[in-house]
Amino acid sequence: MRYQSKSSVAYMFRNFGRLFYVTLPMALLLAFAFWLSNPVCEIQVLSQLVNGKLSMDNYLAVLLDNVTVLRYGKFWWVYAIALATLPLCASLTVVKIDRHMRMGLMPALPMKRAFGIYPMMLLYLLCSLAARELCTLVVVGIAAMIKFAGNVTAIISVTLALLLAVHILWVYVTGLLILSFPLKYSENYRFNRAMSYSARIMFPQKRLLWGFATVAPLTRLAVLALAYIADFYGLDAVVWIVYTLAFFFAVTYAPCFAYKHYYDDVGGERRDISRIMFG
Repeated sequence: MRYQSKSSVAYMFRNFGRLFYVTLPMALLLAFAFWLSNPVCEIQVLSQLVNGKLSMDNYLAVLLDNVTVLRYGKFWWVYAIALATLPLCASLTVVKIDRHMRMGLMPALPMKRAFGIYPMMLLYLLCSLAARELCTLVVVGIAAMIKFAGNVTAIISVTLALLLAVHILWVYVTGLLILSFPLKYSENYRFNRAMSYSARIMFPQKRLLWGFATVAPLTRLAVLALAYIADFYGLDAVVWIVYTLAFFFAVTYAPCFAYKHYYDDVGGERRDISRIMFG
């Protein structure tokens, strides 16, 4: 006899059937939004640089169109719907996982409790994305300021490096605050106190945080590159599948990761773990 694995990946796959109907529709909506506009961001900029289409006259416009909020184009309304829906999906997942780990039971669709934390989840998401987009605009502003360099390759190289640094820092801060929602919902902390406590708990785990902060942005670039290649060959279905799988994993894994580390670091007995036969 042995106990089931406590890892967040094992938990996600073990409870796939009870989570996918909440997170998969969200992943499909986000994938649809990306499929409509296909904002491959930095990959598009790099492609134009490699193909010799960038010059000192147009590089700033290309950056604005591909790495700032302008990349969403005329389909911004689809992203707005996704932005309003994502916090509800996250709230439902948090409530389901909390009850499962705390009591051993997972409700199907606990809408009432999910709507209770929805406003906080929406506010956090809006502030987080706004901070990232603001940092991106600052990077584009730096690209405009160093135009005196006179070398578009050097300017774009510096800009892409800064954009990668922004994403690494953004993911790092997200990792620091990832226990905020378990602490808020399970411990009934005020949200500002939950964020502060989360940062204090996670900050010593530098190896985990920096590993997460490095792997996630690089994985994002790999997904964008794969989608760009598929789109180049007219494989629209592949583009949609790539985005769907990426979003599905991210939306499903994040709350599992948060609750796993909440129980590891804050304490408490997990009621979802049982003994299984092996050998």
